[in-house]
Amino acid sequence: MAHTTLLLYTVISLSLSLAASVLAPPPDTTQQAPTTVRAGYYFAADADLWPLSALDVSLYTHLYYSSLSVHPTRHTLQLPADLAQARLLANFSRELKGRNPALRTLLSLATAGAEDAAAGATTASGDPAFAAMAADPTSRVAFVDAAVRVARENGFDGIDVAWRFPASAVEMADFGFLVAEWRAAAPQGFLLTATVYFSNHVFGAPFAGVDYPSEALAGSLDWINVMAFGLRPAGAAANVTAFDAPLYDRASHFSVSYGVVSWLDAGVPAGKVVMGLPLYGRSWFLRNKANSGVGALVVAAGPKQRGSNATGAMSYAEVQALTATAGGRAPVMTSYDNASVSSYLAVGDVWVAFDGAAVVAEKLGFAARCGLLGYFLWPVNYDDSNLTVTRRASEVWEQSKISSDLRNVTGVRQGKAPFELPPALGSPSPVPVPTSASFSWLCRKKLHLSVLILLLY
Repeated sequence: MAHTTLLLYTVISLSLSLAASVLAPPPDTTQQAPTTVRAGYYFAADADLWPLSALDVSLYTHLYYSSLSVHPTRHTLQLPADLAQARLLANFSRELKGRNPALRTLLSLATAGAEDAAAGATTASGDPAFAAMAADPTSRVAFVDAAVRVARENGFDGIDVAWRFPASAVEMADFGFLVAEWRAAAPQGFLLTATVYFSNHVFGAPFAGVDYPSEALAGSLDWINVMAFGLRPAGAAANVTAFDAPLYDRASHFSVSYGVVSWLDAGVPAGKVVMGLPLYGRSWFLRNKANSGVGALVVAAGPKQRGSNATGAMSYAEVQALTATAGGRAPVMTSYDNASVSSYLAVGDVWVAFDGAAVVAEKLGFAARCGLLGYFLWPVNYDDSNLTVTRRASEVWEQSKISSDLRNVTGVRQGKAPFELPPALGSPSPVPVPTSASFSWLCRKKLHLSVLILLLY
C-alpha cells in the first residue's frame, strides 16, 4: 500500500508539472507583473457594514470581490440571486476604478461559507461541490470559461480561486489542473491568484500527505494569498483563551512565520507570496475575570456581533467599540505579547485576541524581510471608521519599499535549508526561531546582511 501511494503521488506530481508547462501560455509582455500588492477582500454579504462609496481606494493596489461560489448540485458558477447583490457585482469594478484608475480588481470564487471571516484557516473539511467541479474535466472547463466571461463582463482584471481547502492528494491534483487550465483559458494580462491554507502542508486533513502542488501553482498563478490567521489547530483545548494569528509559536507549527516559511521551502518564490492580515478578533467569555491571560479558562465563545454575525468573533471596529463603551463599568486591559507578536483585550469577562496596529507593523516587517510581494486584509469591511489598520498597513508597507529595494540591489538571494542561526547573531529572546528553519534566519537577517555588503563594497 505504501508503494502504491508513493507511486500515485509521483504520477500526480509529474502530471501537474507537465500540465503547468503545456497549458500555461507565454508570459504577457504588454503588462508588467505587479511589484507590490496592498490588497483587501471586500465581503459582498457585509456591504451594509461598509458601502463601496466609503472605501478609501488610494490605500490599495488590488481589491477582491468576495465572493461567488459553486452551485451545490449543478457544479456550475452560481451568480447572485438577490438584486442588490447582483447590482454590487456589476458596479464593483466600475465604481472603485473610477476613483482610482490604477486599482486592479479581482473576482474571488470561493467555497461555501467563505465569507465566515473567522472560520479557521486550519480547518481542512473541504467543499464537496467545489471538489466535484474540479474533479470532472468537463465541469472544470465549463466553470473556467464561465468565470472568465463573468469577470470580464463586469470589468474585473482577474480571478481568485479560494478553495478552502483541498482535503486529499487527489483534490490537490485537481486543484493543480484547475489553475493550469485557468491560466491557459485566461487572456493575456489577466491576473490569476489563489487563496490558500496557511502552510503548504494541510494539517488535520482526513488523509495523510496533503500538500499543495507548489510547482503548478507557482507556474500558473501571479501570486498566492496565504491565510495566515484562524490558526487555532483542530483538537486544541477549546476551554482556554488563545491567540488566533501569532507570528511565532514556540510550541507548535500554527504560526504565521511557520506557514510563510513552509511555502518558501516548497519552492514558491517569495515574490509570489502575499501574507494575510485579519481584521477580526477571536473572543471568549472568561470563567474568572481575575484570570485574563493567555490560556485562561473560558466558559463559552464570545458574544455574537452584528459585523461578524457569529459568536466568538468580532470585527476590528467592534473590538474598538468594546473598549470605548466599557467606560467605567468594567476594567479594560490590553496586552501585547512580544514572544508571539500578538495582542489581546480583556473587558470584564470578555476576552478578545486581535491584530492591532503594532502587531500589523511587526508582521509586515517580517514579510518585508522575507521579500514577500505584499499583504492582504481580511476583510476590509471590518476596519473601524478611521481605517486604523488599513492606513497603518499601507504606511508600513510603503516604508518597507526602501529596505526591499536595498535588499534587491545587493543581489542577496534566498537559499535552501538548512540554515542554522549563528550563536553570535542569535535573535534575542523572546523572539523564537520558527519550526521550519530554512528561511527563518534569512527573513530576519537579510536586511542586515544587505547593509553590511553595501558598506564593504
